[in-house]
This record gives sequence, C-alpha cells and structure tokens, in this order.
Amino acid sequence: MSDVPPSAALGVGADEYLAPDIPHGLPWREVPIVEPDDPRVGAVALITDQPETFEVPIVAWPTNGRRPLDPGTGTGGGTVQGTFGCTWDGAVLFGSNQAVDGRYVLGWSTAPESAGDAPPGRPDQVLLWHINYHPDGGQLFWSRAHQPFVVLAIPPGSDPDLDQAIAIRAPGDLGVCLLPNVWHDGVFPVDGDGTFVTRQGAVHARLSCNLATEHGLLLRIPLGQRDRGGRRSDDSVSARERRGEGVQAAGQAVDV
Repeated sequence: MSDVPPSAALGVGADEYLAPDIPHGLPWREVPIVEPDDPRVGAVALITDQPETFEVPIVAWPTNGRRPLDPGTGTGGGTVQGTFGCTWDGAVLFGSNQAVDGRYVLGWSTAPESAGDAPPGRPDQVLLWHINYHPDGGQLFWSRAHQPFVVLAIPPGSDPDLDQAIAIRAPGDLGVCLLPNVWHDGVFPVDGDGTFVTRQGAVHARLSCNLATEHGLLLRIPLGQRDRGGRRSDDSVSARERRGEGVQAAGQAVDV
C-alpha cells in the first residue's frame, strides 16, 4: 500500500499552479524569520556574496546496482538561469520563473477566500499553499538591484517537517542557494514587487506538497524590514499577541 496521500498522488501541474483550489477557513502556521548567519541555515542553504559566479550544486544521475558512474559523467545537464519575477495583484502574489518557463500563484496577503476584499497597501505577509523540492540540484536566488528578499527552507525528507521550517531573510548584497532536496517555494521580496535572478538544475525535477490539502493549513511568511530590536518595522504587534495565547482559528496563526 502506498504512503503517498491521495491529494499528492498526481503531483501539481501547471493549471493548478495558476488556479489552486484552496478550502476556506484554513489556519495559518507562522514560519520564523532567520538571518543568513543563523546556525539552522547551514542544513538547507549556502550563502554567497558572489552570486554571479557561484556554482549551483548538481546531483549526479542515480545508478542501479554496484557500478559507479564513470568519472566526469552524470551531471552534464548543467544549470539554467533566468529572471524570477514576483508581482502583487491586489492580495495575490504571482511568480514567474523564466529559467524553466514557470508561472505560479505563490500565495496571498490575506485568507484566499477574502482576497477580493483586501485593503490596498504594502503586504506584510505572504500565505503559502504549496512547497516543492528539486532532487537534481540546488536553486540560487539573488538580486542585481540589491533588493532584500526572503526564502522559505525546510530540510530534506520525503514529507516536509513543518517544525523545521525557517524563512531566510537575505540582504540585497547576498545570494541564497537552496541545497538539493530542500523544500521551498520561490523568493519573496520584503517590499512590494521584485525581480530576481535564479539559477538551478536544468533537469528541473520537481516534487510538490500541497499544504492546503495535505496538511490543512497555509504557511505564513512575515515580510518587511526589521528594526534594531529584531522586530519588523511594519509589525508592532506580534502574532502571539494578535491571536491570544493558545488560540487556533481559521485565518489566524497557529503555534510552530
């Protein structure tokens, strides 16, 4: 008997990426923001101050039996590079990855069922419905315009361990390369729209998890700058204070 959840048996295709069917009233699970020098980052990503020349790791082609690959073979697919654009349309964050010709609904600034009623203004969060990983290689994100950004990262595993999820906040002068098999989902500008460079394995194998249907929740990624005290400058009240200790409800954060 397969251990794959029924909702994951067919993967996530291009049509679903642009029109995900999200149940109403899902709770939100907040992901902690960490800086690039946090000890947890080393298990999921490499940080570089020279992203233009950084070599993205490529995983050698798997073998059967006892014989190894011949030297210099198995990684000839190499990498592809292109623009990863993030554009807010009201409360919906759209993404486009020119490196692999991908287009996606990345998430929302409020509950998806309320997106049409969201007030105007700079979003201070993105709610994610989907994550994925690439077994063929890593994925690098960086900004030529030195725009700060956030990337989600969850250590490798056949299923994502949401207890281990972190959101790496990178200043505009650094690149973040997610390691092969690390769960993630795109790149998120901390201030409105953004255009980034991405480099990743050309094979572009992708395994997905629909958080809404498999886990019954959305992941909340805080956005925005931080002040010197470590708090985001546009978020004077913490998620715990907003929801009340021990309260879990639709459209509110749940404890990590």
